[in-house]
Amino acid sequence: SLGADLKFVFITSAINLVAGDAQQISARASSDVKCERCWHYTPDVGIDAAHPTICGRCASNLYGAGETRVFA
Repeated sequence: SLGADLKFVFITSAINLVAGDAQQISARASSDVKCERCWHYTPDVGIDAAHPTICGRCASNLYGAGETRVFA
């Protein structure tokens, strides 16, 4: 399963998969803030007071240990 990496495959801020019989796609605008670096809309933009315009993932990638992706 692509899991958390699926959003990178589809170049979107988030993806939710729901098991079911029907095939359906829906999209909606995010109510979150856009990260200045990665352009993902996430609720954690500004979580690092030293970097108020980027998300936690970007702050970790730039100034911390970074992330580990499995597929994308």
